[in-house]
Amino acid sequence: MKETPQQIINKYNNYRTICNGLGYQNLSCKADNKGAIAFHSTLSNDLENMRKQQTVIFDNVTLNEGKGYNKKTGVFTAPMEGVYTFSWTTMSKYSKYFVSEIVHDGKPIAYNHTDGRGAGGHNMSSTNANIKLKKGDKVWIRAHRDWGQFANGGNWCNFSGNKL
Repeated sequence: MKETPQQIINKYNNYRTICNGLGYQNLSCKADNKGAIAFHSTLSNDLENMRKQQTVIFDNVTLNEGKGYNKKTGVFTAPMEGVYTFSWTTMSKYSKYFVSEIVHDGKPIAYNHTDGRGAGGHNMSSTNANIKLKKGDKVWIRAHRDWGQFANGGNWCNFSGNKL
């Protein structure tokens, strides 16, 4: 027996009611990134002898969903309130070091120390931070105090984040 279009619609609505009652969400079948906030940026050129608390500008942006990261200033501005996760990696060369910090509206949150003194080759270190932001809050990476001695360019150093 063939079902009428109205019977198919009624059956669909019944299934949807049951699924919603079980806690499943109605999601569109179309995959899109509306509302996604994520960025990834890298450092093109070497940094050496940075000034006290100078901002690290990761100038090569490969992802900027939500347009929160500014490659000219190196600052991420939260397009909406929420919890964000950030990570950054720095690499220094033999006999050099680079100490950096992630900053939320001027307040240091976490630190990263890459130290090549006494070690052979290039050294890398990564740090992560989860930060609750309000719309318009700013987050960036800067030299910790005046210890921004040397960071490798060539896209070895990176800064990324996304809204959870």
